[in-house]
Amino acid sequence: MVRATIARGATAEVEISRSRFVASAHRIAALDELPALIRAARRAHPDARHVCSAGVAGPHGEASRSNDDGEPASTAGAPILAAIAGRELTDVAVLVVRWFGGVKLGTGELVRAYGSIAGDALEAAGRLERVSASEVTGSVPIADAPRVEHVLRTAGHEPRVAYGAGGAELRCTVEDARLPALASLLAQLGVPSSTRGGLVLEVPGTG
Repeated sequence: MVRATIARGATAEVEISRSRFVASAHRIAALDELPALIRAARRAHPDARHVCSAGVAGPHGEASRSNDDGEPASTAGAPILAAIAGRELTDVAVLVVRWFGGVKLGTGELVRAYGSIAGDALEAAGRLERVSASEVTGSVPIADAPRVEHVLRTAGHEPRVAYGAGGAELRCTVEDARLPALASLLAQLGVPSSTRGGLVLEVPGTG
């Protein structure tokens, strides 16, 4: 099953023992986008001591990368990565910028701080589940298109309508679980249709 991703970019902030931590969650298509995000964070916060990061990419989260950026080994990048992986998310990067406040934190405190603030940013970013889907295409006379479109929208679908010289074409992308109901509705309306499967649809998720 394809992993979920975040719905939007988001940030979170916390102060621990006078050190300030600001986390930002970003949606990415590949891990190659991480360096540019890190450079942008350094430009935006030139006075920060550390810009630690982690990212996960690929349909099943098969690619990952993390960086402690000068913090003790595995106290920053690893807990950030664990926050992403623990939510079974992919195509996500989280950066945590730290301003040192003069009080040294122990390794356990660092792990908790980085993991917790990364988790807060991910929670603020929301969640989109990715489900298998299909595109259904139907053809109707132009005069019938508004009525058919209205019926489909009333049933909770979002058809896209294209008008041409020979008639109107309606396309709906639908979760595979709802495909039989859509096919039945089109049959009732007398609309001939074809189906192309193998797509992925993003829907709001929980958890």
